[in-house]
Amino acid sequence: MKNWAENVQWNPAEILKPSNEAELIEMIKRANENNKKIRLIGSGHSFTPLCETNQWTMSLDNMQGVIDREGNIVKLHAGTKLFRIGDELEKLNLSQENLGDINKQSIAGAISTGTHGTGIEFGSIATQIEEITFINGKAEKVVVSENDVDNRLFRAAQLSLGSLGVITEVKVKCSDAFNLELDIRKEKLEDVLANLESILEDNRHFEFYLIPQTNWVQSRYSNKVADAATYTSKFAAFVNDIVLENWALQLLCEVNRIFPKSAKGVSKTLARFISNEKKVQKSHRVFSTVRNVKFQEMEYNVPYENYPFVIKELKKMLDKNDYRISFPLEHRFVRKDNILLSPANGRNSAYIACHVYKGMSEKRYFGDLEKLFVEHDGRPHWGKMHTRDAAFFASVYPEFELFNTLRKSNDPNGVFSSPYIERVLGE
Repeated sequence: MKNWAENVQWNPAEILKPSNEAELIEMIKRANENNKKIRLIGSGHSFTPLCETNQWTMSLDNMQGVIDREGNIVKLHAGTKLFRIGDELEKLNLSQENLGDINKQSIAGAISTGTHGTGIEFGSIATQIEEITFINGKAEKVVVSENDVDNRLFRAAQLSLGSLGVITEVKVKCSDAFNLELDIRKEKLEDVLANLESILEDNRHFEFYLIPQTNWVQSRYSNKVADAATYTSKFAAFVNDIVLENWALQLLCEVNRIFPKSAKGVSKTLARFISNEKKVQKSHRVFSTVRNVKFQEMEYNVPYENYPFVIKELKKMLDKNDYRISFPLEHRFVRKDNILLSPANGRNSAYIACHVYKGMSEKRYFGDLEKLFVEHDGRPHWGKMHTRDAAFFASVYPEFELFNTLRKSNDPNGVFSSPYIERVLGE
């Protein structure tokens, strides 16, 4: 088996695909009886060894779909993929309030790794969850809610790396269906940074992609509109989304990989490809983008108040060092939350995602950037590459020990442990 990026591969002794909770419970009982470990896999979109195991891999692909609805609260099977949720909610005239830019993950995998979109008034996808049902390492069914008098276990289950148990159902707080106008612009980095406060205040969602070794960014503004969706022709959509944003990007990345010294020229060519565009679509279609180009990714969260200094230092590093990397860096902004292991715990945040095209070395580039982020109170995205360990996480998460106490009480035999889990959470 391998993850999407193909940088992690493993050979499980057994692959488990339960179709319901009863089957799942029996599988966990069997794991306990045979002293086996289980690691969950959603769609394999984590860049870390989160799913890696030489024992049992479990997939919830057979546990998908809407279970029921009460007003704007929708109960879902936890294996449901985000793209399917968008389509199902559209039929109910509902929508998730915010999403990330990839929609291939399962809802359980998305929340368990801290997947997020952008918009300073919006938290990660996990903040949209009202209730979580999971089967713990003792094969017990546990239901937790944000409305519990003591909701600490709920706040642990919102982002757990699959270490508490197997999430089987979630209740999602949805919005009435809405359309978004996506406004894509080619802008100067200094102009965006000079106006960032007002941009974030005036726009529902905002993000930008910085082209290395240039002063250009592709900025993306998304706002609610009453206008009907203006569907782009299939040919135009193919040209914009597939040819320009995928095939052209891959071709240029291949040039960069084969001829590393071409990086600056490739970056300038990428910047030339940026064009202004506006379109109105259903919200879930605006949030997600087509991503066919394989890459490795590191993403760090820094406190929003530290972001102005971090981005200036980052730009200096990109200009000064010959990293020979041309892949754009993504910048997004997220509201603080109280989830025990959320990178945005207790602070409004900026996320900076750095990418390296498949087949190219990321070590020095990621290493230098990670050092910068950590020096300014950075916390890594749990689904992206990093070099941190449990001692580091204990120092940056005030409730890290509480999470581990809850983890061990729900999984005393370590059924859901692995070498990677032990590295980042401890034994």
